[in-house]
Order: sequence, then C-alpha cells, then structure tokens
Amino acid sequence: MTEYELASLLRETAASISQEFEFFVTASFAVILVGYFAQNRLKTGPRIVIAILYTSSVALFLIRYQNFTDQVRFITTSLQALNSDFPTPRNVEFSVWIRRVIVLFGSAAAMYSIFRPVLKNESVRSEEGT
Repeated sequence: MTEYELASLLRETAASISQEFEFFVTASFAVILVGYFAQNRLKTGPRIVIAILYTSSVALFLIRYQNFTDQVRFITTSLQALNSDFPTPRNVEFSVWIRRVIVLFGSAAAMYSIFRPVLKNESVRSEEGT
C-alpha cells in the first residue's frame, strides 16, 4: 500500500473507532435510563432480555474494537516501515486500555441499573424473612 492509502485507512479506522465508542456510550446510557425510569414496573423476564441484548452488543463492540486497534497497529507499523512523515497516533496502548476500563465500568453500571430494583427487592425479602 502507498503512504497515502495507509494514511487514509488510518483516518477511516480512527473514525470507525469513534463511531463504535459513541454507540457503546449511547447504548449504555439508554440501558441506564430504562433501568431508572422503569424501576419496579419492569418484570424480571424483560430485564433479562435487555441484559442479554446489551451484553451481546457490548461483546460485539469489544470484538470490533479489537479488530480496529489491530488495524491501527498494522497501519502505524507500515507507515514507519515506509519512513513516512505522516504523524502516527501516540499512546495507542494507553487509549486502548482506557476505553476498555470505560467499557467495563459503563457495562457494570448499566447492568446494575437494570437489576437494582430486583436486587433491592430480594434484600428486602431476605431481611423480612429473618
């Protein structure tokens, strides 16, 4: 590939990473809002369906994200091999891990918001039983 093609591919990949991450954040906030507004009105079955759909989308996000980060590493290495002056991204590994931490905590918060009313009711029932 030429330097121009690699630089174009790097830009496209960066845009794709941003779009994927924006989708994850949007989906997470949607699940958190559903958990907040539905609270006790949502039965356990629909909560499980929401959790399965959400965790599936997070898993797909992580797979696509890993593919994109591998692509960034390949493009960066290829540009360096061509002795390109094109500025390559710095701190790729740091940003990869920061996004993974955000995904971990965001997913945990979303799942907690969906099951919080169920967990809260279970703890109240167990306290009443003792």
